[in-house]
Amino acid sequence: MSEFPLAAIARIPGLVIRLFFSALKFKRSAKKSARKLRKGMIKGGMDRALANQLASRYEESFSIRRFIGQATGEDAGFSSIFPFGR
Repeated sequence: MSEFPLAAIARIPGLVIRLFFSALKFKRSAKKSARKLRKGMIKGGMDRALANQLASRYEESFSIRRFIGQATGEDAGFSSIFPFGR
């Protein structure tokens, strides 16, 4: 038996952990930028309720599942398998 498949399988847990933390970092930066956007809109004189609504839509636009769906050209598929993160 070749050592390549075994070596590749051995690296999967580390890859999954790194991807998980990268996704958390991505989501955290999206939340921070949405918060800055909301504060800037309120400071600029926009209604607080409208600023909150726009900032939440802005934050939702940074969905990893949506990026995967756009990259693969699918509206459904891999990105719709997981019910979390919508």
